[in-house]
Amino acid sequence: MTVRVVLALLAVAAVFAVLMVLLYLAIAVFMRVWRRAQAKGRTGPFTPAALAFTVLAGLLGWTFLGAVLVHPRNDALVGLVVVLGVGATLGGLALAVRLLPARPVRSGRRQRPRTPFRVLGNVAVVVPLLVMAALLVNGKPATVGVQLLLPMAMLSALCHSAARRADGLDAAAPADPRPAVVWIRGFGNERRLFGFRRRDEEETRVRPELAKVFSHRPDPMSFEEYFAPAIAAALGRGYGLGNPRDYLPPDGVDRHYATDDSWREQFTALVAGARCVVMAPGDWPELRYEFGVIRDLGAHRRLFVFTPPAVRARQIRRVNRLKGFPHESWDDFAAALGEDRGYRLGPDPGPGAVVTFDEDGTAVVLARGAEEPAGYVAAVVRHLSEVGEPAPEG
Repeated sequence: MTVRVVLALLAVAAVFAVLMVLLYLAIAVFMRVWRRAQAKGRTGPFTPAALAFTVLAGLLGWTFLGAVLVHPRNDALVGLVVVLGVGATLGGLALAVRLLPARPVRSGRRQRPRTPFRVLGNVAVVVPLLVMAALLVNGKPATVGVQLLLPMAMLSALCHSAARRADGLDAAAPADPRPAVVWIRGFGNERRLFGFRRRDEEETRVRPELAKVFSHRPDPMSFEEYFAPAIAAALGRGYGLGNPRDYLPPDGVDRHYATDDSWREQFTALVAGARCVVMAPGDWPELRYEFGVIRDLGAHRRLFVFTPPAVRARQIRRVNRLKGFPHESWDDFAAALGEDRGYRLGPDPGPGAVVTFDEDGTAVVLARGAEEPAGYVAAVVRHLSEVGEPAPEG
């Protein structure tokens, strides 16, 4: 009897492990499909909604097929049909996104999207209430309306977030007498997670869709989101070139959308007039060109590289891997930059490091072990003060 119990428990554990692996793979495929859609310029609120709805519809459809049409009394067969069906749904979704044409490259100032995001967000809130009222008036249970509450609330939050980002295309940048802080990064890395921090009250006020019940818990953030408030408070307003395929500008720093044939000149002008330049280690096609411009302008003394903090580093790497971002080490960064741009990066400075460069391009580690944005920014402010913060060109 004891042997049978042990075998049964092992079988349950094995089934549970297999289900967890399948769930992980399904989430990984979904996240990578979503990232591929974003890379093609599909950054509006309807992209994640459409992808999630397709997966949910596929799950329900294949469950119905297995439970009703295939063999309703064979649970193992029903489960196999559902697993294969979800795999087929995700595979079809990946193929559809792969064949989806990319949004055209837009030059110059972004045009405000014509989609009435705010109106649609309000409609999404009202629809479940109307459905419930109609059902109750007709003497029927309001189950369908209740089931619509969560997905419609999520859609409403996405629409209002999109409306706020669209408003930013028309809004003038706040007046700031300080020189800008230029952010450089690869467009494909904009959504890579960098670290965890708690959002302040101003962020949740501007972005109410981020409000949580347990607001004291830190959130995983990209490089821009992680540092934007601290840098804006202590150094200057963040500024960087925008992805020409953007449908809506991402949250973070202000974007300057340059034309295809003049982005290099505009990048040079941005760096020449900047108080400093900040970045995270990475590899992207324009990396070597941008570092060459910074070196030619003598701005490498105002260039600061921030390495990710050690806090929850493994969790960040796992999530990035789940989203399809390969892990990029300091050695990968050094290999991508090469040795012909006048920089000597030296050994890995470790987590939480702030690295700048001296006159001859040799890396200088200003801080190690920083765990909060303020620690990184304090090292930058201190260094700029010590070197006399040379006036930017321009």
